[in-house]
Amino acid sequence: MEVHGGNVMEVARELGVAPNEILDFSSNLNPFGPPPAVEELLTALGGRSELWSVHPPVFPWDLRKALARHLGLGEDWVLPVPGSAWAIYEVVKVFRPKEVALPQPSFADYARAARAVSAELEELILLEERAFSLCLGEMAWKVDDETDLLFLCNPNNPTGYYMPEDELEALVRWCRDKDCLVVVDEAFLPFTERKGMVPAVTQYPNLLVLGSFTKIYRLPGIRLGYVVAPPSLIEKLLAGMPPWSFGPLVQEVGLACLKEKDFVEESRAYCRKDMAFLFEGLRKLGLRVFPSTVHYFLFKAPPDLGDKLLERRILVRDCSTIPGLGPGFYRVAPRRREESERLLDVVGQLVG
Repeated sequence: MEVHGGNVMEVARELGVAPNEILDFSSNLNPFGPPPAVEELLTALGGRSELWSVHPPVFPWDLRKALARHLGLGEDWVLPVPGSAWAIYEVVKVFRPKEVALPQPSFADYARAARAVSAELEELILLEERAFSLCLGEMAWKVDDETDLLFLCNPNNPTGYYMPEDELEALVRWCRDKDCLVVVDEAFLPFTERKGMVPAVTQYPNLLVLGSFTKIYRLPGIRLGYVVAPPSLIEKLLAGMPPWSFGPLVQEVGLACLKEKDFVEESRAYCRKDMAFLFEGLRKLGLRVFPSTVHYFLFKAPPDLGDKLLERRILVRDCSTIPGLGPGFYRVAPRRREESERLLDVVGQLVG
């Protein structure tokens, strides 16, 4: 199975080393998470045998209520899901699109999910000379009367480009008139100060917004996300969800995250500062770096740089297989300052 960044466990196995011996810049998780309160909760809950010896809630109703309150919506507009990746596959399984449009490069699971239901792909290849920005008119041109669903990652992964809300709303209106669903994946929105598309969901019957706890709270092992959409669409997704889709800790961890008022803002500020440090450092080494609205970004380097870094137990995200990119494209996200300094030092030795 093709995988994306953060696959440090598999890389460590192949190298025959412990995962903590590798500096993983391929993952775009928050380097400052999880929140302290969540770490304390996990420590406390880990010793409670009743969490593992009885069934968890059939559905996390308390978390749904808290999420709806957090987002300023009614509960019937919100659906907790076992990871936003689950939602991507569930959307295509439930709505069975025959044609799916999406820009490339973008998150690989959109195309993979579409192919899983034998949907035809209509891809807009974003251009390097435009720094992989997304043009409203060009994307709309890809959506015609045959298009059933449009996937957009905003901010986009791996490029970090953010389509402004007014342009995105215009695209949603265009798709509404074509009877086309629009799925906007906002997994990385908390790393920005943008408002996103959740406030617009009540205005458009064809709009679904995906959110994630994985990235900003650094909880990839918990598998928790959510869908915001009109109740008629939420009901269809909920109807196909098996009971007990969430592990025993998920609801408690989700509720603890939503109580964290300062963590997201503090993380955003630290990530912005550390991203700027890494971005400028690679640029000063003569590498081409591409602007980004989030903490991760693309850069272009000799095609063998990734392998040479891995020999030094430093992992970056090789983007050579992503449509619209190719050999020599890499994505990185900052780690702690001293670790980013090490990456810059090693890259300087290799390309200098």
